[in-house]
Amino acid sequence: MSPETCLWLGANNGWQIMNDCAGVLSLNIEDTMKTICSFPNTLIALGLMAHSSSSLAEDDTTIEPTSLTQLVVTATTTEQSAAKSLTSVTVIDKETLQNQQPQELSEILAGQPGIDIVTNGGYGKSTSVFTRGANSTGTKLLIDGVPIQSHSLGSASWQYLPMSQIERVEIVRGPKSSLYGSSASGGVVQVFLPEAKDDTKADIAMGAGSFGTKQADVSVSGYEGDASYVISAGTFQTDGAPVKSEGTDMPYSNDHFMARLGYDFDNDAYVKAFIMRASGESDYESYGSLRTNDYVNQVIALTTGVDINDSWQSEVQIREARDEYAVLDSNGTATGSFFDSQSQAVRWNNTLWLDNHEFVLGAERVEDEFDGSYSKGRQSNSAFAQSLSEIGRASVQLNIRADHYNEYDTQTTGGIALGYQLDERHTVRLSGRSSFTAPTFNSMNAENWGYTLTNEIRPETSQTIEVGVRGDYELLYWDTALYQADYKDLIAWTYPTVGNIDSARVQGLELASGLSFNQWSLALAATYMDTENRSEGANHGKELARRAKQSTRIELDRHFEKGLLGMTLVGYGQRYDDAENETLLPGFGLLHLRARYDIAPKWQANLSIKNALDKSYQTAEGYSNPGRGLFLTVKYSAL
Repeated sequence: MSPETCLWLGANNGWQIMNDCAGVLSLNIEDTMKTICSFPNTLIALGLMAHSSSSLAEDDTTIEPTSLTQLVVTATTTEQSAAKSLTSVTVIDKETLQNQQPQELSEILAGQPGIDIVTNGGYGKSTSVFTRGANSTGTKLLIDGVPIQSHSLGSASWQYLPMSQIERVEIVRGPKSSLYGSSASGGVVQVFLPEAKDDTKADIAMGAGSFGTKQADVSVSGYEGDASYVISAGTFQTDGAPVKSEGTDMPYSNDHFMARLGYDFDNDAYVKAFIMRASGESDYESYGSLRTNDYVNQVIALTTGVDINDSWQSEVQIREARDEYAVLDSNGTATGSFFDSQSQAVRWNNTLWLDNHEFVLGAERVEDEFDGSYSKGRQSNSAFAQSLSEIGRASVQLNIRADHYNEYDTQTTGGIALGYQLDERHTVRLSGRSSFTAPTFNSMNAENWGYTLTNEIRPETSQTIEVGVRGDYELLYWDTALYQADYKDLIAWTYPTVGNIDSARVQGLELASGLSFNQWSLALAATYMDTENRSEGANHGKELARRAKQSTRIELDRHFEKGLLGMTLVGYGQRYDDAENETLLPGFGLLHLRARYDIAPKWQANLSIKNALDKSYQTAEGYSNPGRGLFLTVKYSAL
């Protein structure tokens, strides 16, 4: 495969994008490309398969979603096919997660359209997710509908999510504040916990590998009459790898538990509840001294709903989320530094159907509390509405939401999206949406760390327009989106000051495609993004920090009767680590290899090689990520 493979990125952005992309591929992932080039026959076969699947699709006159079209709920809160979504979405299903065996959520998010990952090292170290150029506080994390984040930092502790308890991931790109409120200006990532199937089932998995890594998980699920249950527990421990140059290994542990219960009543009512808790320790270096985060991440939710009639479903959710940690010194003694975030909320959601129209109406009350080097709390009351209509081949989505906080003015966000089905296989969509992100408690109390506020911190706001086209065939789908996001009052930390950036602009092109043919499956994703600080001052015209211009992800699997062989290639272009654009981090390419084998009817083995080419790379200056790692997991299904 030559760098010219990237020519398809130039369809809407011309030769400059193509040259940039070719540069990334040739200069930054050269070793990876050489590896792929050793399989020219495979690549030729893939091209023939894509051509054949497209030709077969020409004879397919159905307008219904195909086997490659998955269902998504995060974009609207109601079930909808990805092919009909008026929002750019990516679905990572259970089979993909089982085959790829990610140890952290960042592995599966890296290289997905519009997604940037920044980590301060691997295995339980601080991780930030940037979606479509928004700040790290602009990607909302939901766990089965429950938001979780640190109120001091404003972002989620992505690194602590136990992957063994995640069955499915949905990525929604673009503003969703009009549905989910604050912190969704770039997009929403929702992870779904396992659900009980019809049969009683028990699984045991054991694994070990490089860096002294050990893991064990056990789960049981099933039905008892109208009641369902899923219970799982596990542990993940690793000696870690050095984060700083010539540093020592940084261990990480994660003990996790999840329980999910449900009951369906005869009167079309239901109740369900779940708890997910992860706790452990993660070592890091702070100003030359060893420190440990003793952390707890926990979400609890109780949901009850009823079908009032054939056209009206009402649901109430009571929830609590906790993101807490205490800092220990090298002897394991508490230093007195701790950060406890807690959020309690109640949400009332109503879905109504009328002919070809669907309506979502609801309200939400949220109380956030933080305790640490300072204490702070705030409350918000919200109301939201959404309509989805299909009129012939056209579809329309309208959203509006008002969030009233007790510490600043009401934030009103909305959106309109239009879709049109050109023929049986192709759809086009156009949307305009607004969003906001509430200030973090840290930014409002920055004086505690010696910073000076340049202004009274205001909420971040944005306006985004997007146009997209999608094609769905029997064996192939593709999706492309072109967008522009204009941000106002982005909050920037530039020592010794903290304040709002007047404005910033992000323009991007995203491409995604999937192919399934005979024993092969292929998934492609690519992003080109241009960011610009448009505020007055010394950084005017500079790129926003820690956002890479280009990224790509290629997943290829060959399925066999009793297993598979596969690879994932993730590539990122160069990025600046600072607002002044003085510290440039080079791009990089990572190759991950995997194999699965069904040893016996109830036994399965998974082997993975992470960073197979042992690439040295950084996404934040001074913080190295782990090199090559080999991991083996054996799973036994008892029932």
